[in-house]
Amino acid sequence: MRHLKSTFLAASLLAISACAQAGPASSLERAEVETIIQEYLLENPEIIREALLELDKRADRAAIASLSDALFNDPRDVSIGPKDAKVTIVEFFDYNCGYCKLTSGWIKQAMEKHPKDVRVVFKELPVLENRTKTSRNAARAALAAARQGKYAALHFALMEERGLSEERVLEIAETQGLDITKLKADMKEQSIDDMIDNAFDVAKKIPSLSGTPFFVINDDFIPGGNVEKLDEMLKAKLEES
Repeated sequence: MRHLKSTFLAASLLAISACAQAGPASSLERAEVETIIQEYLLENPEIIREALLELDKRADRAAIASLSDALFNDPRDVSIGPKDAKVTIVEFFDYNCGYCKLTSGWIKQAMEKHPKDVRVVFKELPVLENRTKTSRNAARAALAAARQGKYAALHFALMEERGLSEERVLEIAETQGLDITKLKADMKEQSIDDMIDNAFDVAKKIPSLSGTPFFVINDDFIPGGNVEKLDEMLKAKLEES
């Protein structure tokens, strides 16, 4: 990606130089144009940074557009809210992620505040599994709970918990009224793991999705757990619709 960015900038500068060289005889020579450009960029390096950031954003938005069905319309995903909602929020998360726990309250509040206008699609992405050894099991439990109509109850309960050992996950599930025997059986089904693997496949195609939480809000996105930015984007998307 870094090489592509450098190539992009270099090509842009050469294009400007070529245009100048192809102009009238009174135009500046190519070397003079390149010197002017170089001096300007050295004096204003933030322009390069802004250009690279914009390039990254365009790549992400293009990826999100190409993944629209996988993000918003996968029938296997758990979603809460009307299908014709003005705003759809897709959240990629890990139950052991501190920032995911922080933004969990924001998600709950958004659904409660805008029950007719906001839909949330939950994408289980246990990226911390190698470190925690408990993230994937928690994700399996939540997805299995959906088969008993208890996804939201278990999801938000798990988000409020710090220790998520297998035993503790089952204890929490029991407090939420789940049939534990059925839950254990459903957690072992390959289709549950397939859903998790599919979320990873989708995530890998979005350049900026390198961790959790990651939010796609309609055609835009926000990485990380900045609640103020999430509020601002949600408000803007509701007004646009």
